[in-house]
Amino acid sequence: MGFSVTIASTIILMGLIFFAGAGVATMIYTMNNLTDQLVERYKTLNQKMNVKIDLEITSISSRTVKFLVKNVGSKTIFLRASSFRWNSVIIAYKSANIWYSYLVDDYTVNYIQITGSTVTFPFSNHKYINPGEEAAVTANLPADAPNIPQNAPVIIVFISHYGVSAMKEGANS
Repeated sequence: MGFSVTIASTIILMGLIFFAGAGVATMIYTMNNLTDQLVERYKTLNQKMNVKIDLEITSISSRTVKFLVKNVGSKTIFLRASSFRWNSVIIAYKSANIWYSYLVDDYTVNYIQITGSTVTFPFSNHKYINPGEEAAVTANLPADAPNIPQNAPVIIVFISHYGVSAMKEGANS
């Protein structure tokens, strides 16, 4: 009985050590992955913290909204790469007591301007908004959308490729 108990106890002890080691290795692996994810999230948040945009509505008609997107942060906002637009516009308005909202990716950037001045850049050569600049944007409703009624509330949201957005409310007057 003496020798077989020792062998059985040794086997059980080795099994416990193996399972404890596997548990510790799993915890270390998980902590390492969580640390990597937190670092990546911090980098993303740090990018967003340097991006700040403002929106100013210049006109609203029955089918078109015009507004300025102002870069008041410290990072450049890229507007287009070849045919791909990096940002989105959402137009929401109330018509006949029903709220309609449309994602408009087919908007037009008319020009880029240095904020507070008359210096402009053609969009064909300047497809980004540097800090201290603003873009004049025109967005049209889709063809199947109802017209924006007179004096109806209209909400315009510009969403940058960083995930930062600017929103303003106006009316078709």
